[in-house]
Amino acid sequence: MLEGTLTEMHTRLGAQLVQVNGLSIPGKYSSVEEEYAAARKYAVFFDLSHFGKLRLTGNDALDLLNRISTNDLGGMRPGMGKQTFLATEKGRVVDLCTVYVQQSSILLRTSPNNSENVKKWIEKFVISEDVKIEDVTANFPMFFVAGSSAVDFLKEFAHSSYKAFLDVAKMPRFNFIRTFLGSHEVFLSRTDFAMGNGFILLVNPDDTEAIWNSLLDNSKTYGAAPAGLDTFEVLRIENGTPLYPSELNEELNPLEVNIIEAISDNKGCYVGQEVIARLQTYDKVRKRLVGLVADSRMPPEAKIYEAKSGSGNEIGVVSSSVRSPGLGKEIALAYISMQQLIPGSKYSVRVGGKTIEAELSTLPFNV
Repeated sequence: MLEGTLTEMHTRLGAQLVQVNGLSIPGKYSSVEEEYAAARKYAVFFDLSHFGKLRLTGNDALDLLNRISTNDLGGMRPGMGKQTFLATEKGRVVDLCTVYVQQSSILLRTSPNNSENVKKWIEKFVISEDVKIEDVTANFPMFFVAGSSAVDFLKEFAHSSYKAFLDVAKMPRFNFIRTFLGSHEVFLSRTDFAMGNGFILLVNPDDTEAIWNSLLDNSKTYGAAPAGLDTFEVLRIENGTPLYPSELNEELNPLEVNIIEAISDNKGCYVGQEVIARLQTYDKVRKRLVGLVADSRMPPEAKIYEAKSGSGNEIGVVSSSVRSPGLGKEIALAYISMQQLIPGSKYSVRVGGKTIEAELSTLPFNV
């Protein structure tokens, strides 16, 4: 039902659709340049229903997640959310997930195309625990509102129907509330997929079209616009947000991804903890996720070398890349050797038979 509803809705509204994780998601509504400009000046909203969602129920669900993931989830209460890595026994990344504690269940948001893999991985640790895991990715549409005026847009959007929305600016990151847009209940959470700020809306399938149309109606007044995955990719790379499998996979450890707030250093044992703690204690992290800026495209999997006309030592690899309208440059996320991460450093990126000069950037990019 969700797939049919979303496809019909976006097609009727003129979006160019792409297939992701079994769902038809807008790749573009207008153009990347127009959508990007709207994000920087006002706000944009995306359909990100392809992001994975798992529902965990049972008395031991939170305790299980706490025992198998990197962050300290103990003491979380309904309405609270946290990011945490799931890692293998060898300290390798399964995914970076967000845990939302609800009244009678836990919602675990995964990367796109990775919910089934995460579900199987968690199930390995369910022995006698009272835990049931269900993949609900296809059950609930997920919209994302971002942009320089995202907070104001949501305030105004709900002003006439539910004044609690006026407090969205004070919401802690990853926490959530259940509230209403008009007569439609939504799950609203603050997140930082793009531009360092934004809001996730999880909605009931029957309300999908009504809520999207309400966003569209209000966008005309407040300068916001619908946008597609092409623009989301630009904003998430500018923000330094990692996704599976480009920046999150079992070739990497969580410390290399460098989202340190998702890794507790004092909660005790969890799956992969010995390896991760040893790397941290003895300063053995070999590479780190960083940004690159260049005049020419740096495709994923392109090798990075010391800046010696491409003849230097190999020191890294590009994971994701895109052109940034804000910078007027090609930008990339890349994993580069820690020894080479000196501010102002320049590298050689091998693309086919030619070499491109790229400069190191901190994350997020300074747009």
